[in-house]
Amino acid sequence: MPQGIELMSRANDPEYPQWVCHSCGESYGTWYKRGTYVGPPHHYATYHQGTCGVCKTTDVQVTEPRDYGHLRAKWREEYIKSLNKEKN
Repeated sequence: MPQGIELMSRANDPEYPQWVCHSCGESYGTWYKRGTYVGPPHHYATYHQGTCGVCKTTDVQVTEPRDYGHLRAKWREEYIKSLNKEKN
């Protein structure tokens, strides 16, 4: 899918989070592969106290998903799978 179309689909997705915490950004962002940062060598992000749109943790440092290269296409499925693993 061309990047422009993918970005438009994110903008139209009411479940795509506006804010993500660092833990979720590392887990579901495209700039992390198996826990290793693979994004641009010089990238800056601005964080504020808020609620993570993925894990719903409140009063945590959050930033925009773009600061993690945006979330992978199957971030929801990956998050649900991680919750199921925790339960077992």
